[in-house]
Amino acid sequence: MRPRFSALNIIVAIVGAALLFYTIRRVGWSDVVAGVASVGWWFALVVILGASRMAFRARAWMVAANSGSEQLTFGQAFGAMLAADAAGNLTPLGLLASEPTKILMTRARITTVTSVASVAIENAFYIASVAVVLLTGTWFFFQRAEVPPALQYVAQFIVVGVALIGVVGLWAARSQPAILSNLAPLVTRLAGKSAVPADAVREVESRIYGVLQWPIAQIGRVVGWETAFHVAAVAEVWLVLRHLPGGGGTTLVDAFLMESAGRFVTIAFKFIPYRLGIDEAGSGAVAQVLGLNPVTGVTLALVRRLRIMFLNVFGLIRLARQ
Repeated sequence: MRPRFSALNIIVAIVGAALLFYTIRRVGWSDVVAGVASVGWWFALVVILGASRMAFRARAWMVAANSGSEQLTFGQAFGAMLAADAAGNLTPLGLLASEPTKILMTRARITTVTSVASVAIENAFYIASVAVVLLTGTWFFFQRAEVPPALQYVAQFIVVGVALIGVVGLWAARSQPAILSNLAPLVTRLAGKSAVPADAVREVESRIYGVLQWPIAQIGRVVGWETAFHVAAVAEVWLVLRHLPGGGGTTLVDAFLMESAGRFVTIAFKFIPYRLGIDEAGSGAVAQVLGLNPVTGVTLALVRRLRIMFLNVFGLIRLARQ
């Protein structure tokens, strides 16, 4: 299995590198290089905003995890977030690599049941917040620009996808099906592992559905941290765009639209390591539709990739120490 993953990594990297080369060549190498250089020392603030986003999700995770005698500290949650992000970006497994990494990184502090349930709960809130961002971004996008047919199809896909997520979520909240209990035997057989105790699986399900009985204040704290995550993301985009050549007139709406498009790319192409080439092509296309220079979108994606790689170094260090 490992060689197959390695071959897939190589193939995806080659395709992504080719797309990246083509995109930069199309908009102009010198303009992209000049744009990245124009960010200068502001890149330090870009890194801080990127790290703060992980910190906000770590805080949301802590709200879901900390109950009774089990307490997940901020340092442990934040370190696990860094490590998980590195694992998810470096492999084609995406969420299948990042989320188990969080569980493994915190098993010495909290029980596996608590870890699995809290990771699932935090991800559910995160997905819901992303759905709101995507729907809002799609609405603003149609109000702001003449959308070409290709992007119209993408927008329709987003709306349908969010609607399906909402329907499934409401159904699950109402009927509370024993999905994990039914899937656990199949997953353990496929993984070649020993059977997971049925009581543990039922406890995980119970805690996940228990969110419906959470106090409003507890739900509000998680929603608040997830909202802060997206606010920091928009601030990061706005900061970069403002310091690119010709970006002095960039508005927060511009930044929000670029971030919502980038969030869709992140979700849709999570299986591609670092989304190499995909981010640049998508960001350049969206920038052009919004009336911005395509170079601006490509440069924005490159700067954000550099930030991701910088933080992933610390994630890999955290993994190595573990």
